[in-house]
Amino acid sequence: MMDRVWNAYRVEIDKALRRKLTYAGPLLVAIAVCLMPLVREIARDGVGDYGFVAYATPVVLNLLGLFFLLTYCAGLISTELGSGTICLVAVRPLRRQEFVLAKLALALTYATVLAVLTALLSWGMAAAFGDLTGVSFGGEIVYTNLDMLTAYLLGLALSLPPLFAAAAFAVMISSLTRSSGAAVACTIGVWLLMDTVKHPLRIAPYLFSTYIETPWQVFAGRCNGLDYAWSPGVWYLLGASLGALCVFSAVSMAALSARNLRVW
Repeated sequence: MMDRVWNAYRVEIDKALRRKLTYAGPLLVAIAVCLMPLVREIARDGVGDYGFVAYATPVVLNLLGLFFLLTYCAGLISTELGSGTICLVAVRPLRRQEFVLAKLALALTYATVLAVLTALLSWGMAAAFGDLTGVSFGGEIVYTNLDMLTAYLLGLALSLPPLFAAAAFAVMISSLTRSSGAAVACTIGVWLLMDTVKHPLRIAPYLFSTYIETPWQVFAGRCNGLDYAWSPGVWYLLGASLGALCVFSAVSMAALSARNLRVW
């Protein structure tokens, strides 16, 4: 099974690399990070510019990056359902569940690329135009550059589970419709609706989207000389995100398994 999923994943990567849309997300993310100094100033003044990194990363990744991730992943299966190319699954030695797993692997890879690119560019901008000499107050170093880098890398790793869950959510919607346009509209619409009603309905603690900002709280706090704790927020983040990832993946596989692939 794993060999078939791996081969299907390689095929999906090859297809993705030949799609112009694949490059639009990283390009927009790169442009957004490069424009961030217009909003949050950085300068070589002997003061650490970690505040720029703490601002640029979540703003770009959790707004523009997340929007494009949802848009991209919403078309992964629906596009093939609409065009009929999904019917090739029935004549290849590849089960529908394995096909979905390959699509999910591609979605998670895309989320990782957007996150890593945002991180590299944010730190690159701070290093090129500012200072990364640690956080100091009153002439005393509170956090060294290594301390800040460690907190950031852990935050980056913890930012992936919510992004993975978001990607899986978009793939689930994609498996439920034949139109990529409808899949994108439904994905964005449902996301915005749930974000609007989760607090009035008191379901926010159970939704992974609530914890998208959580990974960056410790790093942002250290920028101001504060020492925030990772727990218990991290455990809520992991539980909600991984739980959602499993549910969305299961629904995607069940939906495609039950679908009539006939093209009308």
